[in-house]
Amino acid sequence: MCVRLIVLLAFIFVIPSVHSNEGQLDKSLSELNILLDQDPKQAIVKVSELNQFFIHPQPSSRLWFELKIIEAKAEIKLGLYQDAKQHLYQLESYLPVMAQFIEAPALIKLLLAQIEQKQSNIESSFTLLEQALGVVPKELVVLRSDILHSLARGLRYKARYREAERVVKDAISLVEPIDDKARLGTYYNQLGVIYDYMGSLQLALRFHEKSLKLQRSLKNQQGISNSLYNIGEIYRDLEKYKKALLHFKQALEVDKSLGDPIHIANSHGKLSQVYLQQGEIELALSHSQSGIELARSSRSNSDLAWQLSILAKIYVAQDALSQALSVAHEALSLAIAAKASRTERTVRLVIIEIELVQGHYEKALVDIEQVLTLPGIGTSYLAKLHQYKAQAQEKLGEFENALHSLQQFIEIKAILHQDLDKQQALTLRQNVEFIRQEQALKLIQNEQALQQASLENLKLQRGMGVSLLLCFMAIAIYIYKRQQQKQKYVELEADMMAQSLTQKNRLLADVSHELRTPLAALKLTVEAMQHNIEPDPKKGFDKIQKKISHLDNLIKDIYQSAQFDNDVLTLDKQPVDVNALIGEIVEEFQPMYATKQQSLLFAACTNNTLCFVDPARIRQVLFNLLRNSHFYTSNEGQTQVSFESNEAHMKVTVEDSFPGVAEQDLEKIFERLYRCEGSRSRDHGGSGLGLAICKQIIRAHGGNVGASHSEMGGVSISLYIPFEETRSGS
Repeated sequence: MCVRLIVLLAFIFVIPSVHSNEGQLDKSLSELNILLDQDPKQAIVKVSELNQFFIHPQPSSRLWFELKIIEAKAEIKLGLYQDAKQHLYQLESYLPVMAQFIEAPALIKLLLAQIEQKQSNIESSFTLLEQALGVVPKELVVLRSDILHSLARGLRYKARYREAERVVKDAISLVEPIDDKARLGTYYNQLGVIYDYMGSLQLALRFHEKSLKLQRSLKNQQGISNSLYNIGEIYRDLEKYKKALLHFKQALEVDKSLGDPIHIANSHGKLSQVYLQQGEIELALSHSQSGIELARSSRSNSDLAWQLSILAKIYVAQDALSQALSVAHEALSLAIAAKASRTERTVRLVIIEIELVQGHYEKALVDIEQVLTLPGIGTSYLAKLHQYKAQAQEKLGEFENALHSLQQFIEIKAILHQDLDKQQALTLRQNVEFIRQEQALKLIQNEQALQQASLENLKLQRGMGVSLLLCFMAIAIYIYKRQQQKQKYVELEADMMAQSLTQKNRLLADVSHELRTPLAALKLTVEAMQHNIEPDPKKGFDKIQKKISHLDNLIKDIYQSAQFDNDVLTLDKQPVDVNALIGEIVEEFQPMYATKQQSLLFAACTNNTLCFVDPARIRQVLFNLLRNSHFYTSNEGQTQVSFESNEAHMKVTVEDSFPGVAEQDLEKIFERLYRCEGSRSRDHGGSGLGLAICKQIIRAHGGNVGASHSEMGGVSISLYIPFEETRSGS
């Protein structure tokens, strides 16, 4: 009861004094608007405190109206869209008695349109913005500029960048004469985003830096976050990932303090992209999941589609291609439903990447042609599409088409560089024009010293002529160097294709040789038995059986290696006690090693020995390594097998004693059909593909192999396989 009495007294005595001092009222509202940009949560608290002065709605009160608008803006910033809509609809119902507030109809439509944009309802927002433009009075240039800014944002979502650029420049032209720094900072940031999407990184960075400078001078935390976010995106495009991470992390911290779920989700998404490009998959997945959770809770289909496209790329990096494709198709459905053209193209590119990794090259070509028919494709998107097209055509053996697509890719890249050159030349001309105008102003201000000024002007013009000449020479040299780089790139592409063809021919020749040698021996033995030259028929049949077995093993190894190359051989992963598996294999090899008086030892692991692997393939790898070690290690030699593990991966090492391998051969022993010089050259009937297949099997498990000199005098080969959570499929 006492509290209500105090509120009533405040209403009776405080409100009249507020209305009697409009300057004080404007100051209070201005401070509240600043708080709205810096801390929307605190702004809602302050508005709630002031709303206690009003027992009932007072649509005729300027203070009540302004507080409702600030409350709705704060709720939009915090993602409380339904609450904001409720307050705006309430205001709209009072419009017949709010005629004195000439900005009210347009302002309410603008805020409702911003909510629709936040929820990816772009078409609805266009309708509301057109209505707002129709009712905003001409003298309210600031409100008109805000409407144009929101319209530019919607056009940007629809990938209509040229229209968006024109509209946001119109907004800037309205507020530049009144030096509205807060809006200029916001509009510069919007223009920077548009230029970034258009591929004009130089212009984008310039406007983002102008925006950041203004936002810092105003201490506008949300504006600072937006600028940091967009500058980080440019650094990501330029592959300067450390700078990109620094900007995105700062943006995320500011976004968390302000509480806008969409902004927080977007910062998580950008951090996920950078960590993925740096190969830090776990960090990328963590940020991606955070972004997806926030986007789902905000019911923004466009933002959720973009977040899911990032998750799909992470699954590709983890070789979980079926999951990647499923997530990508979900993202595509959401982007199409939201009519988010840019997000749709981004998701379609991800699907094409997945199809290329899966080896579905014909399907990828169909999807590429479909994307090429979409309107408003940027130059950088177009270049990437032709690059993917060339890759698919090469894999399908369509080399002429692949070469044509590669040429289109190079030409588009050249156009991008030419655009950059034009932008630099335009900047140069603008600078020269600025100098000329500045000099003309000085001449007007110094009419009394006309002769001296004329002389100085002449000197300046001569200097400008020389400067221009030097600048144009520099531009010509730059263009010449660019053409040289382009020519070198083309030559490099040709050399790479020639090297690839040479490697294929060499591999075919080696395979032919490997098959010819046992076939020739087999033929001689058969002919010897046919003409009764072989004195011991049983021994002859044994030779034939041995050669046939050798041929069979060689063909099996070649076939298995080809299966790994084409990604058609799947793994049957299951939880395996690796200690027990290695122990069984070592026990099986003991009799073989005893024939050469060799010792075979096994140092078991004392930590976690359960790993998610394909036991048959791991057995094949260890069989090849121990067989090689037995054949190539001298009599009475020693072979040591050790197994270690930590939280991240397991490590299996097989090392032996003399003889070893030359330094130049260590990096090549995993190549197919490679022969070492000296005592470890292949003379034991192997196919020459064993170590290559070992490497392919370990890489299929997500691991790696390496070879080094052993302290025992021979070779040490280490296998690294990451631990995985037990799951049902691979």
